[in-house]
Amino acid sequence: MEILLNDTPVILASPLLSLVIDSYCVGKTAGVAVAVNHQVIPKSQWANTELKEHDQVIIIRATQGG
Repeated sequence: MEILLNDTPVILASPLLSLVIDSYCVGKTAGVAVAVNHQVIPKSQWANTELKEHDQVIIIRATQGG
């Protein structure tokens, strides 16, 4: 299955959003926000959200600085 992850095509072995996030963030999810098809997904729903073919996933991480 193929999705767009931060505007980059990615082939997934599993449709679970939580696995995509863990892989992208290397387990460091503090300060991370996720949207699927322009809808923010609360952290409490990451493990229960299944992605579909061609979903658009945006993962952003808060950073310090100014």
